[in-house]
Amino acid sequence: MKDKINKILQLSPDLFNSFWNRLEPESIPKGKYYIKEGQYSKKLALITKGAVYSFYSKEGEEIIEGFCFEGCFFTDYPSFINGIPSKKNFKAIEDTELLVISKEKLDGLYQANPSYERAGRLMAEYLFTSWEMKLRDSIFSSPTERYLQLAANRKDITQRIPQYLIASYLNITPQYLSQIRKKLAENE
Repeated sequence: MKDKINKILQLSPDLFNSFWNRLEPESIPKGKYYIKEGQYSKKLALITKGAVYSFYSKEGEEIIEGFCFEGCFFTDYPSFINGIPSKKNFKAIEDTELLVISKEKLDGLYQANPSYERAGRLMAEYLFTSWEMKLRDSIFSSPTERYLQLAANRKDITQRIPQYLIASYLNITPQYLSQIRKKLAENE
């Protein structure tokens, strides 16, 4: 996992170890929230085991933004960066183990060495391009195309996530997802 993360951060071994040693363990039981809408996101979390999903609440419905598994960093970035209340929720799908760092400690690393700021920029670019690709796919791809891309590129999601959450993520109903999967199975 360390190697996978440092491929994005591109820190020297000494700087990466210094960052890693500042991370503190936390856990989230399955079905519990890590951040709820209205709370302040004061930590950046890295999943070492388990799965979390992020969602917005609208009229009692969960609008799934994304899923996060082992090796994934997450927080409500606008809340974390700007010190404002979170607009979304993060909930554990499985019992989840985390390593976390506070905003203050992370800012201290940024000030201590420009390489950490560069790593932060690389992480922001990685997240931005991921979100941009999801937005583009939601505009230009059909629900079937989005499901096929998800199944091909993120087998962890299709194997570990309940179908109703996948349907919300794809912005379709669970019934429509069932129809898509049935048609795909018939065509095999």
